[in-house]
Amino acid sequence: MSTTDVPFMVKLNGPADSELELSDLSPAASSHMVPAIYSSLGATAEKPRRHPLFHPNIAQQRKQYFTFYYAYATLLILLMWILLPIYWASLAYTDRHTQRLTVLVTDLDQSLIGEGILAAVQRAQDQAADVTTLGWQIVNSTASDNSVVASAIDAVVDEQIWAAVVVHSNATSSVLSSFASGTSGPPAGAAVDVYYNEARNEFAANFYIVPILTAVLTPALAGANANVSAQFVSANAGNRTALANFVAASSASDTRAVATAAYNNLRPFSAPVVSALTEVGMILIVIFSFILTMANSALRPIVARHLTLPWYVVLRVCAPLLAYVPLSLSFAVVSLPFHVPFDGKYTEAQGFFLFWILCYMLMCGFGLATEFAIGVLTIKFAPFFLLTLIISNVSVTEFPLELLPGVFRYGRGFPFYNASQAFRTITFNAKSHLGVNVAVLICWVLISLLTVSASTWIIEGRNRRRGIEEEAHH
Repeated sequence: MSTTDVPFMVKLNGPADSELELSDLSPAASSHMVPAIYSSLGATAEKPRRHPLFHPNIAQQRKQYFTFYYAYATLLILLMWILLPIYWASLAYTDRHTQRLTVLVTDLDQSLIGEGILAAVQRAQDQAADVTTLGWQIVNSTASDNSVVASAIDAVVDEQIWAAVVVHSNATSSVLSSFASGTSGPPAGAAVDVYYNEARNEFAANFYIVPILTAVLTPALAGANANVSAQFVSANAGNRTALANFVAASSASDTRAVATAAYNNLRPFSAPVVSALTEVGMILIVIFSFILTMANSALRPIVARHLTLPWYVVLRVCAPLLAYVPLSLSFAVVSLPFHVPFDGKYTEAQGFFLFWILCYMLMCGFGLATEFAIGVLTIKFAPFFLLTLIISNVSVTEFPLELLPGVFRYGRGFPFYNASQAFRTITFNAKSHLGVNVAVLICWVLISLLTVSASTWIIEGRNRRRGIEEEAHH
């Protein structure tokens, strides 16, 4: 009989029939009987004595606690110095790269107003080393106004350029005509049209594109208006009627004879609630996924020892994938009462369904990545991986990659960047990159599936072999 077959005999002080052989009992009965028997015998487990924190009797335990605790804190400090500079750098140097934001300038006027605008743009180009400016590109064109405007709009919407400035043909002559006709004539209208796309990136548009355009064009138009006025007065010095009309047209209360610029936002970022999806919302998806990963780690041992290794791998992969379905759907549904414009490009139902699928893919990619981390790094160090995952992703979502240092080009292959682009397409009808966006998210899901499966097979297989060897050795 092996040692595992020896019956456990318990004899109580009393009649002969108080002798029990626990091997005759079921495992469940044995597990309940042993505590009861020891309780009836008055046997109790020895309890550790309680001491003040700095008592010499617990010096070893105290030293071990503080050593490991502050070693962990030191690791956090190191991680802080590694990760926080990444995020800080994504925000700190954006104004150094604004020349990567291309702006096309087309002068169809070929006269005083057009010349004034071009001169201002050229000064901005010359001062680029000292002043924050844009990537100005002057384009000569002989096409009609309508053709140039249509091309400019297409280029901005198609995200070939960040903005376009069109000085309309006859801009100068329209102002001169307004001077000649006085208050009875038609207004000169906008001499310059500016086109930009706020939904492409609201931070770039509101921090740099619109303010810099305004800073360049406003004084340029003021100077151009002054030049046109001087030319009109000089040409009509002896014409009292013309001068009277000029005074009336250029009075402070009438702006019909002033050349102005019209700013046309082709894709407005019109729903601030979308920021919850493109920024914090994705961080929350990662956190929710990690919470589920921790729950899975705590509950999995209940069934793990009863499964074969292949089925244990299936459990590690399929249980989360199934749980992410209602979890991602719940995340998507929460957005509905807050009027997220899911009908920006598609119908509302189609947009919502696509948004849910993207959330599910995000959860699969991140959730399984944390499953891999908790299996390889254990629960002690998996949060380090979580922080790395979040910061490396969030660093490429706020400002466009054009404004970030070159190292941040990695963002094109990361989930947050691609999901943010996809959300903007759904909600604001920004240019669709859905083919690339979905492909990147699927790649992350497949990589996570592969790493979780392989690491589980290797680590769990090794642990099980060690367990068998230890049992045979004893």
